Amino acid sequence: MKIAAVSLVLTGAAQAEGMKKDVNMKEKSAMAKGHGKKMMMPPFGSQEDVAFAKEMWEKLHAKGFDALQNNLYVGGPPHGKVREVMEGVIDGQLVISKTNYGGAGVSIEAVQKDPKAFLKAVTIMVKRPGFDPDDKDWFWAKYKPDGTIFANDKGMKLAGKVAKGMPVGCISCHASASGSDFVFSRNKTVNADVTWIGDKSMMSNFADLMK
Repeated sequence: MKIAAVSLVLTGAAQAEGMKKDVNMKEKSAMAKGHGKKMMMPPFGSQEDVAFAKEMWEKLHAKGFDALQNNLYVGGPPHGKVREVMEGVIDGQLVISKTNYGGAGVSIEAVQKDPKAFLKAVTIMVKRPGFDPDDKDWFWAKYKPDGTIFANDKGMKLAGKVAKGMPVGCISCHASASGSDFVFSRNKTVNADVTWIGDKSMMSNFADLMK
């Protein structure tokens, strides 16, 4: 009887161990299939990204990036039909801001007369060393005219590494710009001048970014 009891104990232990291994295998399989991705942080729209974008919005106004300039030009989607690109340095970081105008009757002349009536969005690129080395360390954000950050159809705020790894979006589009800095205004053939905000001599500090 003792031998039988010991045998049952050993058999039960072996079965328990086998069940534990089976559970572990299923968990690993689920992780491999992508179930574990729920624990991964999205590349954009985090609280930190949103906080930085809101801070940048305030600083854009303080530096005069929101003032209507003279280099309006006509362009195609995904940005406004009429737009302007402005560059400057904020807190030692290169900032590129694009003001986008659209709507019925939009034209350069119409925007010059009443910019608020046609303003649709403001998009920015901020050079943040170490932020995203794979994509030239640019931080991206898209604002509504009142400074509210746009969100995609999943409710994710468009601030940070927007659409990183996706076939459509800020990063994939700007990666096609000539040169290596993801900036279309650096192209050899560009249909507009850039408005520089502040001391243009500071651009020399970013010469390597414009190759």
